[in-house]
Formats: sequence, structure tokens, C-alpha cells
Amino acid sequence: MPSLMPGFEYDVFISYRHNDNKYENWVTEFITKLRQELLATCKDNVNIYFDENAYDGLLETHDIESSLVRKLNTLIFIPIVSQTYCDTQAYAWNHEFKVFKEMASKSEHGLQLQLPSGNVASRILPIKIHDIDQEDVRLLENELSGILRSIDFFYKKPGVNRPLREEDDLLGDNQNSTIYRNQINKVANAIKELINGFKNYQRPTRETINEPPPNERSFSASVPGNLDYQVVNQEKTTVYLAWTSTDLKAKREELAIILQKAGFNVRPALDCPADEEEFKAKTSDHLAQSDCSLHILSGEFGRRFEIDDEKSFPQFQLEKAMQLTEENADFKSFVWFTPDPEKRIKATQAEFIKYVRNNITRGMTFSNSLGPMPLVDDMRAIMKKKEEVVLDTTDTDIFFIFSQQDEIDAQSITDYISNEFPVETMNILPDGEEEYKQLSTQQIPKSKLAVVYFKYAADWAIPFIKQVWKSVGGASSPTYLMLVGEDEPATNLARSFKAPKVVTTITSKKDVAAEIKKVYTHVINLGE
Repeated sequence: MPSLMPGFEYDVFISYRHNDNKYENWVTEFITKLRQELLATCKDNVNIYFDENAYDGLLETHDIESSLVRKLNTLIFIPIVSQTYCDTQAYAWNHEFKVFKEMASKSEHGLQLQLPSGNVASRILPIKIHDIDQEDVRLLENELSGILRSIDFFYKKPGVNRPLREEDDLLGDNQNSTIYRNQINKVANAIKELINGFKNYQRPTRETINEPPPNERSFSASVPGNLDYQVVNQEKTTVYLAWTSTDLKAKREELAIILQKAGFNVRPALDCPADEEEFKAKTSDHLAQSDCSLHILSGEFGRRFEIDDEKSFPQFQLEKAMQLTEENADFKSFVWFTPDPEKRIKATQAEFIKYVRNNITRGMTFSNSLGPMPLVDDMRAIMKKKEEVVLDTTDTDIFFIFSQQDEIDAQSITDYISNEFPVETMNILPDGEEEYKQLSTQQIPKSKLAVVYFKYAADWAIPFIKQVWKSVGGASSPTYLMLVGEDEPATNLARSFKAPKVVTTITSKKDVAAEIKKVYTHVINLGE
């Protein structure tokens, strides 16, 4: 049966370690149930590739390239993430997960797909069957360039960490409170959304334009086709993302996308000029129009100048940026040193890195972060200090934050609480979330208790409170934070955020207000 979309071999590719299917045939059973659920969810027949026999799939003796191009040419990739899946030596990781990611990233549709709802989702849909180690989480998040958003199928109780089975629904002692059928339904709905995203996809029309003069604010990005032409928002922070040595070109393009999603403008977007004088001129022009610079360095020295073979293109750009940090107190430079652990650092590059480390000045940051996400988070934190404005805040007892999705239920709760305590509320709309985080960060220290409430908006509430908690000082926060959710829908029972100065409560609707009062009273008593 062909794929629903022309040009693809399959709709869904299931990737897993065959050892995870040997005991109770968990993966086989999962796919059987998923196919049944998809028949009740999608009008079309969804084509799933599942290599049930370990000796029938993509083996080392086969022509890897041609086999993978055909079998991994799929709309959606589902890795069954177990305690052994995230193994950089494993076949499934190297020849399925990483190959699909690379193929999808370079394809017309890209790895991220816009859904009919307007949200964006990855074509990699992780199914997690164990509570995995943190180093595996970091490895996955580094590859996915974002937070791991998985649909969980693992059963957990003290001393137990195994895949969730359908019969476990009768036990009722799963600490995750997940129901097998509900999780299967979530997977089917996610697949349906992604397929509809493909059906609604329209490739942007590319205009034929000449390269703009340096002072114009439109540019062509050296990233996948669906991001080719963008207009720079002058209100955002502009990053000069330095041209790199050849081995880092793909990493630079990936980082350009992450920076844009994090709210930065990125320049230059054109390929590195071959002419040396043109390269120098464009480096100076783009740096002059940027608020900060980011330089990615590896173990390679990079292209050398013909007239000065002791200097490389990456070195020239960094020296220009360092000069700018000395002349302009507001300009910042970030250096990310990310050598390939399997390759030896060239002697000339080792000397250059030593020079950089020994000459860090005000306005410079040197990082050897394992992945791009922590690096970009650090950049946002540093650049935000420069941009932050003082917003209109007020002293209050309770600061109550909720999503527009939960507005009606939140209103009834705050009406009740405000009869006894002063309450400031903040209704977060879908757009402009960064501004709300900034307001929250300034309002929380002026409150005795900050409450983040959710009913249907759990996917918003958890990331939001984590980021706000970090922004107000984490364990050093002057104000306690409370995450409170309703126990309906039942999936909320598994939602929590454990951290110092944070209280998490999942309770019935009728008890939400009473729980907030109880925590507020406790906080007040602690301060006395």
C-alpha cells in the first residue's frame, strides 16, 4: 500500500531495538493496537513500516544508502525509546534515527511541520517505554534541538520501570497514572495531525531577487527551502552568525534555525564569499548591523588567506568581533568550541583556541556546551539583560497565571480567592509569550505566592513555570511558586514540576481554591 502523500514510500516508520520486542512482543502489540486505533481515527488507510523480523530489515550486509533512502522516505518517524535505544553505537540510532533526521531536515518539508492548528510539530514522534537516564534525555534533546516531547508508555512504581501494557490499566497503581488505550489514542491523533499538516502544506513561492545592499533589512537564509526568504524584525536582537570551517556548515545552518525560533534575527544568510576582499567587507558590514556575534569553532583551522596563510577566515571574523566588543559596550561576542571527539584538533587551531581562552574580555563568552539549546538559552539570558524594560507591576498577595485556554475555569477560582486576598491575574494569550514571561519575572518578586494554574493547558503550564522559576532565581527565588492543575482530564495526574521553592498539586476542581489558600497560609507562616 503506497503512502498517502506522493513521493513518499511510507506514512510511518517504526524504529526500535529488537531486544525490546523479545519479551512479550511489546512493539508488535503496540503496532497492532495503533493500526486498529488509526482505522477509527483517520479516514485514509495509514501505511506503517515495521521490521518485525530482526533479519529482514536493514542489515549491515545490505546496501545501506539505497535501502535507507527507500524505507526511511516516510512522513513520520516513530522511535521506540527504551533504556537501550539512545546508544550511539547501535544500528537503530545510527542508521535509522540519525539518517531520517538528516533526510527530513534536507527535504522540501523540513523536519518541523506546521499543523492545521497553527502549531509546529516535529516529524519525529518519540514513544517512550522506559523512564530513561538523563544523559539519554540530553542526547535526544540535542539531536531534536529542543525539549523531548514524547508520548509515554512506561509503568512505574517503586523499584519498577518497564513498558506499559494494556492489562496494567486494571492494576491502578501506576505512578504515572497513564492508561494504555488513552496513550494509543494520543499517538493516533498526533499522526493524524501530522498527516493533515502534510496535506495542507504549500511550498512558499520563491521570488527572484538580487542581493540587497547591506542597509536593507531583508535577506536570503542559508537554511532549508521553506525558510529561504525572511524579513528581519528590527526590534529583535540580531546575531552575526560567523561563517565557519567546512566541517561545521551543517551545524551552522541548524543553529540558524534554532536562533530564529528563539526570537533572534540571524545574519549573514548568504554563503561565504570566495573573494577575500569581499569576505572582509561583508564581515565588517554585517557585524556593524548586529547586536552580538556567535562564532562556532571546531578542531579545524578553516580556510586560510592567500596573502596571510597564518590567519583563517573564522579567526578574522572573531578578531573583528573582539575589536567591536572593546569599542561598543553593548556588543557581545559568543564563542562555541565544539570539536569532533573522534578527530584530533589541528595544531594551528589548538594555538588559536588557546589564544581565545587567554584573551576573553568584557562582553565575550566562551562556551563548550554539548548542544546548541543550552548555548542559545545562555545567549538569550545575556542579551535580554540589555533589552529588558521595567513593566507595570504591583505588590500583591497572590499572582495567578493561566492560559487563555483555561480562562473560564480560572475566572471562577480567582473570583473565589479574591474575596479573602488581593489577587493579580495574568491571562496568557497564544502570541507574545516572551513578553508574558518578562512580566511574570518582574511581578513574582512583588507577590507573596505565584500560582500557575492549568486544566486543559498542561503542555503550556509545565514549560512555562520551569522557565519562570529559572528567571526569578530558582532555589533562590524570593517568592514560592505553586503549580496547580485539575485532575480532569486524567492525564494531568502525571504532570508535575519538582524543584526548590515550588509546590505542585493536582486536585479536583472544587478543591483548587482551598489548596491555593492552604499553600498561601503555609508560605506566610514560613515568613513570620
